[in-house]
Amino acid sequence: MAKTTFASNVKWSGKSVLSVANMNGKEVLIDEPKHLGGTDQGANPVEYVLSALGGCINVLVVSFAKLHDVEVKGVEVKIEGDLDPDGFLGKNPNVRAGYQEIRYQIYIDSPSSQENIQSLIEHVEKSCPVKDTLQGVPVKGETTITATAEV
Repeated sequence: MAKTTFASNVKWSGKSVLSVANMNGKEVLIDEPKHLGGTDQGANPVEYVLSALGGCINVLVVSFAKLHDVEVKGVEVKIEGDLDPDGFLGKNPNVRAGYQEIRYQIYIDSPSSQENIQSLIEHVEKSCPVKDTLQGVPVKGETTITATAEV
């Protein structure tokens, strides 16, 4: 299969720090809680990172279950991550801006054998693109500045 490019267009709403992300025609609100200058209308970016990981694990468990002879009646991923805001707020140069650690627990409701379920989970953990991305991928950015003339 050829390389596929995924994209998201994220635009500031003009209100507080609220942004709207458009991904393949689907919109998601990105915000911050009020104590961080937001309106609390949507999850914040780091919460979406956790949700992306949990969603990816769920997708892969369901997608690869038959390959491992696993019947899935239910799957849930609970995720939490430790992040010190002093890092991204610039208050402490010794604290990283992002998560220090992310932990997850996968809950599977299945009558299948423990051995088959374990094989499925090992496959999922090896092939999860979000987990792989979080473990290190180059991120490059560039800025284009447009000046609006004052009247």
